[in-house]
Amino acid sequence: MIKHCASMPTKEDKEKFFSLISEKPWLIPSTVLLEMIPVSIVAYGFMKNRRLKKRLQIEHQKTVREYIKKSDSGKLTQEEFYYLKHI
Repeated sequence: MIKHCASMPTKEDKEKFFSLISEKPWLIPSTVLLEMIPVSIVAYGFMKNRRLKKRLQIEHQKTVREYIKKSDSGKLTQEEFYYLKHI
């Protein structure tokens, strides 16, 4: 069975890396910035999704309360009564 593992960096690879960084130091901030963009998009989407879920729960509770108020007064339609039973 052949295992595919990442190769270990050689001394030559390390020297190339450090020479590249010393020649072009602007690569570090630009690389970090490129990595931060997707992370920030994911974080924004997660927070927006949480807010919308909470708002949906609040609206659902309001709807249930309205149906309960209507059921006390006896003004429910057949569909509303079915919905209230299956919440």
